[in-house]
Amino acid sequence: MFRQREGGGSDTVRGAAGANLVCATIRWPMFFLKTICARRLLTVLADVLLVGFMCSTCPGQQNQPPVTIPTPIISGLVYMQGEVNGSAPLNVVLDTGSGLSIVSPSVAQAVGLMSTQSTEAKGIGRGSSQTLHLLDDCELQWGNQPGELQLQHQQGAIFPIDYVSAGLGKRTDAFFGINLFLRYTITTDYEHGRTTFSLPGSAPPPLGSSIPIQILSNVPYVEAIIEGEDGKKTTGLFLVDSGTANAAMILNKQFLDAHPGLIAETHLVAAPVVAAVGGVIHFKLARVPHLILGPFHFAEVVASVPDSSSGALANANIAGFIGTGILRRFTVTWDYMHKLMYLLPNPKLEDPFETDASGLHLVSPGPQYQAVMIDSVLPGSPAALAGLEPGDEILTVDGASGLPLWKVSDALRKAGTSIVLTAQRRTTTLKIELPLRSPFQQVAATAVKLQNPREEQ
Repeated sequence: MFRQREGGGSDTVRGAAGANLVCATIRWPMFFLKTICARRLLTVLADVLLVGFMCSTCPGQQNQPPVTIPTPIISGLVYMQGEVNGSAPLNVVLDTGSGLSIVSPSVAQAVGLMSTQSTEAKGIGRGSSQTLHLLDDCELQWGNQPGELQLQHQQGAIFPIDYVSAGLGKRTDAFFGINLFLRYTITTDYEHGRTTFSLPGSAPPPLGSSIPIQILSNVPYVEAIIEGEDGKKTTGLFLVDSGTANAAMILNKQFLDAHPGLIAETHLVAAPVVAAVGGVIHFKLARVPHLILGPFHFAEVVASVPDSSSGALANANIAGFIGTGILRRFTVTWDYMHKLMYLLPNPKLEDPFETDASGLHLVSPGPQYQAVMIDSVLPGSPAALAGLEPGDEILTVDGASGLPLWKVSDALRKAGTSIVLTAQRRTTTLKIELPLRSPFQQVAATAVKLQNPREEQ
């Protein structure tokens, strides 16, 4: 739900992010896949990153006109084809939340990228940590044809991102982040799946409502207002993250604890446990009564609330993230030079906010990322009542076979409808009608089996 705001204000304003917080964004598994915070990176980033980001396009690109390329939108993520150091074509996510551009270890090995330094990267999953290997002097390429757009002498990092592929059912090789946003004004048209890259001064003024952003630790933040269940308006500082898949918002539990009138603890609902490298992510879901972002007013926004506050959420001054569930309702222009983002509404502006209505968490194992497997089932959910179990493989959805995980997940978000699943459990084929129910509903659901499980000979 949405309405445009007229006037208004806030009663409480949160402070700015702590100056000593340095974050480089890494994705933990779907669906809110977020971030690392490494205070040890402070000196490294100052010496390595800030020097290289604003240099250097190729000489022939200095007066280049705007370039528009196809960028398919998958679970809200902006995908494009790119290369690193002359690699084979890669599936790249364009990501405002990446304080470093990231490549997978397999890509780095294939092109001979060598790490210059390393540090620990810690995510929001309990116990989840990995080593982040920093890169110096790499070349990023993307565009409609090889070399059409490129940045030379760039810094980045090597980090395992196969869990992103497994969480979407699409091979993901790299995240291009701050390097691109500091050099170009970037406009993503979420409705039509295309993105335009413009050098400063090479394009007309962006369309849409301008909203001030702050660039802190190489990622963009915006002030937004939450109107809570108590009717009080509270301003918070939010990381605006185009790489947070399938989520409109993530809320910092510390922020909610400091403002208990926003959302009652009893109104948080459980969600399936998400497995992560080195640990698991426990979180709950909440309905944010009202979110005000610039002139736009959204109602009943679904937000994820991680149980632990680590990574960027370790900073109590960060209220949370604004993710693709909001951004995909607009054509979004990022102008880091002038510290502005522009939001131009598209037809999805007033769509209701959805979340998984099955109780399933799905994964697609590599290296093909084609099979759709059940990773966990929320107790008491429609999927649990239907008898689905971890390890079951989903073969068809409403008779359609071969669907990638992200399309299956989309089908599981249509609360109030039913779908028919065919699943494989070892040698047994199950055919189940699955009524989809919002986790916020308090009405028990009953799953009806159309065909009793049979042991296939």
